[in-house]
Amino acid sequence: MDRAWRHFLNVFLVAAIGSGAILYVSVLLIDPYDIVWFSPALDRAPVTTNQRFSFPALAQKSRFDSAIIGTSMTRLLKPAELNETVGGGFVNLSMNSGTAYEQSRILEVFARHHPIARSVIFGIDGTWCERQDVPLLTPRPFPEWMYDDSRWNDLIHLYNFPAIEESGRQFAHIAGIKTSRNGADGYTNFLPPLSSYDLAKVRLSIYGAVGPREPEAARDTPTAETAAALRFPSHELLDGMLHQLAPETSKILVLVPYHRFFQPAPGSDAAFALDECKRRLTVLAAGFANSHVLDFMIDSEITRRDENYWDNLHYSEDIATQLAHLIGRGIRERRGIPGAFAYRGGGPPA
Repeated sequence: MDRAWRHFLNVFLVAAIGSGAILYVSVLLIDPYDIVWFSPALDRAPVTTNQRFSFPALAQKSRFDSAIIGTSMTRLLKPAELNETVGGGFVNLSMNSGTAYEQSRILEVFARHHPIARSVIFGIDGTWCERQDVPLLTPRPFPEWMYDDSRWNDLIHLYNFPAIEESGRQFAHIAGIKTSRNGADGYTNFLPPLSSYDLAKVRLSIYGAVGPREPEAARDTPTAETAAALRFPSHELLDGMLHQLAPETSKILVLVPYHRFFQPAPGSDAAFALDECKRRLTVLAAGFANSHVLDFMIDSEITRRDENYWDNLHYSEDIATQLAHLIGRGIRERRGIPGAFAYRGGGPPA
């Protein structure tokens, strides 16, 4: 009986180890995150819904020389359109709810593999005007091991259930069984189908009630001392990010077009703080060659029209296309367009 039991255990262990080894080799060959340097050259796509796992591979691709760094507020910018209006080969590395730290990490990967990039667009939203320290990460998993400069430690993290699950999705894409909705240039249209657009629901999201209506003006009285006391911790991080880019690289700070009603009420302390944040960002950018600050976070023809939005933050595909053209024009002419955006300044050409 003991002999039979030992034989069963030996067979079971050999089968388990063999199955595990086969599964691990399969994951390495399929390479769900496109980070295994010795895996076969296959037609892989970003398959995971968490961009934090997909984008390190895209940030390393030599076919790109330009990048978009930001949150969901810039995810709708199409690289193909920016290639035409700004020039170069863009990859969109914007992460949903990306923190300032997470954005700095993906830029670090891109800059490491593109020491002389052509252009980098920074989507500047409320993340960069926070007046207090915020968590480095969101509740979403963030794989630090993908962002360092070691390739070997990546292999250790590919033998787990999430990687195996993503391998199944990647295999389905490679085999043509299922097409990934995520573009090979990082672009993904995350908006609902246009057929489901409901302006009444959009206005409820924007105004919290039936709209449209005007924002109420505030009567706060901020002072110069108030401005001097303001603190924006993320600006130091942004300064470090800009230092990673070559003087030849165009550094384009784009303040995203929040709906006008979501912007701070005129005359309020929040509006004063936002203006001060914009001023300091412009001063910061001016210290770097080939920099531009384009401000779409203003009262404009874009931000006034409810029909341009899906909620108080996210604009439509049509507006994303319009932004691509306006960004290109703004950096070429170094001036704003009344009713569209303000050109706040920048650094001299390299």
